[in-house]
Amino acid sequence: MLAERFIKSAVIYVIIGMALGVHMGMSQDHSQMPAHAHINLVGWVSMALMGLIYKTWPKTGEHRLAPLTFWLAHLGLIVMIAGVAMIYAGHAEFEPVAGIGSLITFANMLLFAFLVWRGLQD
Repeated sequence: MLAERFIKSAVIYVIIGMALGVHMGMSQDHSQMPAHAHINLVGWVSMALMGLIYKTWPKTGEHRLAPLTFWLAHLGLIVMIAGVAMIYAGHAEFEPVAGIGSLITFANMLLFAFLVWRGLQD
């Protein structure tokens, strides 16, 4: 179930990321390219890979903290993207928001790495 939630979320993020890319191309305003890149790389690629890893190696998702990776992934990404989008819209005061989102995302990846390492020991 955790794997499927990650994969479904990844599909939603790639649609959002591609829609933003199409909008940037049509409007010739590429100021949100960093937000677009983060949505696609962290939202689409990272979440899809996390889902596929949880699906391929089920032991990685058996720890009681595994569901937390799903919620932290979303929280970190949403906060980071909001901050990055605002920074590139000319609001430098949102740099701490992007930083907080990045730290949440990094902490989550450390947790995920621990779960993968632990799950692949057997």
